[in-house]
Amino acid sequence: MPAADTLLILLDEVRGKTLKILEATRDEWMLWAPPGTQNHIAWHAGHCAWVTDVLITNPITGKEELPPTWAQTFGQHGSPPGMTKTWPSRPELLGALRDQHVRQRLLLSPPTDEQLLSPPRAWGGSRPLAYYVTHALHDEANHQGEMYLLLKMCRATS
Repeated sequence: MPAADTLLILLDEVRGKTLKILEATRDEWMLWAPPGTQNHIAWHAGHCAWVTDVLITNPITGKEELPPTWAQTFGQHGSPPGMTKTWPSRPELLGALRDQHVRQRLLLSPPTDEQLLSPPRAWGGSRPLAYYVTHALHDEANHQGEMYLLLKMCRATS
């Protein structure tokens, strides 16, 4: 099986599970975090969108496609969630993640194995495009686990 096909399957599986968790989350649970913590489902979902934008969309296209404020809200060097007052709603996050999935699926559909195993043209660097895609999906899968645990805790307390 070509590497491009494998990455598309992985992209669909990982993003599909993230979307299922968000679809099962009530609006009032989106900003809940256990005492002593700050990260909630909304932050984890937004971070999934941000990290795949940075590690999949940007290396292929040379640009980021999410709203500019999302890097500050959900990015690696952004403000802590406790300092953020305005969050995208659950429908906004779902829409952004679904739309991004469609765009990234299209971006990854035409590359050959040779392109996936070469450094991204838009970036330079020495790692192959497949590395960045795999890294992004691994990160999203980890955050998906955190989202699922928070969802379970919310369900247990209602």
